[in-house]
Amino acid sequence: MGMSAGPSGGGAGSSPMVDINTTPLVDVMLVLLIIFMITAPLLAHKVRINLPQQSTDPADKSKIEQKRLELRDLGGAIEIRLNNDPISQEVLFAEFREMGRKVKDDQPEYKIEADETVPYSALANILASAKRSKVERIGFDSLSTASGGVGAPPPPG
Repeated sequence: MGMSAGPSGGGAGSSPMVDINTTPLVDVMLVLLIIFMITAPLLAHKVRINLPQQSTDPADKSKIEQKRLELRDLGGAIEIRLNNDPISQEVLFAEFREMGRKVKDDQPEYKIEADETVPYSALANILASAKRSKVERIGFDSLSTASGGVGAPPPPG
């Protein structure tokens, strides 16, 4: 395979061409410059997000009313207790609706404590009702080992 490096005259005055053609390089650089000029304002666009801020004041936590919601399986029937008082599911859902009408800062914090034997569908039903009612503060906790809940040692025998 042969390669032509210049004029094909074999005379003493002919020398190979050593200049690089920069026209394609300049074209590519101009296209890239235009692309970056168009996309730079899009990259600088800021999206504002309100992230939750951790409170440094321990008194802020104590201002929030705490409500304990216990779920236990009693052989097929689910027992619901709100602050150690038995409550029906309908009354609980009505309370969720009432608390959901309040501003988030005025809502109590619900801590759900569920026994291992409680079916997921019962727990999911309560969480879905809380979400529909716009209850913002709801979380999980485990039953204490003294009551035979999660983490309790097996019964002797």
